[in-house]
Amino acid sequence: MTSILRILSVLTLFGVWFGLSIVLPETIVPGPLAVFATMWGNILSGAAARHLSITLVRVVLGLALAMVLGTSVGLIMGLSRKGEVFFDSWVTVGMTVPAIVYGMICLLWFGLNDLAAVIAIGVTAFPSVGINMWQGAKSIDNDLLEMGKVFRLGRASIIRKIVLPQLLPFVLASLRFALGICWKICTTVELIGLSSGVGFMLHYWFGLFSMTQVFAWTLMFVIVMLFIEHAILKPLEKRLLVWRPAVQV
Repeated sequence: MTSILRILSVLTLFGVWFGLSIVLPETIVPGPLAVFATMWGNILSGAAARHLSITLVRVVLGLALAMVLGTSVGLIMGLSRKGEVFFDSWVTVGMTVPAIVYGMICLLWFGLNDLAAVIAIGVTAFPSVGINMWQGAKSIDNDLLEMGKVFRLGRASIIRKIVLPQLLPFVLASLRFALGICWKICTTVELIGLSSGVGFMLHYWFGLFSMTQVFAWTLMFVIVMLFIEHAILKPLEKRLLVWRPAVQV
């Protein structure tokens, strides 16, 4: 039933797209066939593989940096009252400053290179990860911790068998949320200061007023994101959380 609903959702989306392409001119909403043909041409030319791979590397490295920073800060805030007070302003400021500002500052500091993009991505996404992990650490069941101490479990066993299973859903939620943010930040940085990547190509074709190419690169971007979500993240989540009972509604 779930698969049928997903197929119907996609077909409905394409139906709306096709209907709009009939009503509106191609310069506003190009048709699905034209967009797919353009996307296929980008794949055959090698441009798609080159720019997508560059963007993917930047996103993965930025995501890793965001997860390390966000998890560290979030756990400190959740497990220590002093840490919560100390880092609370950091997270608030991090969430408030626009992402494009981080991109501009990093490009000015580190130059027009991959390092600037990775740091901008990581710094922009880490507050969201930090908030998730903060709430996850605060929701740890203290009764289970006390039970572990009663049964004389060592510190390593308590962390592995009690703390980590309770934090894992928050880690996976943070990973999924941060991934979406990292994609957006990466394309923004590529758009304003780099000469490669999907963001650069979107900016290039925008300058040439080619709506079909803009749609083609955006669609390719979406397909890659859906592949990561359904082929990697969801199976990983299902495997790691197999111990959790299913919720019956």
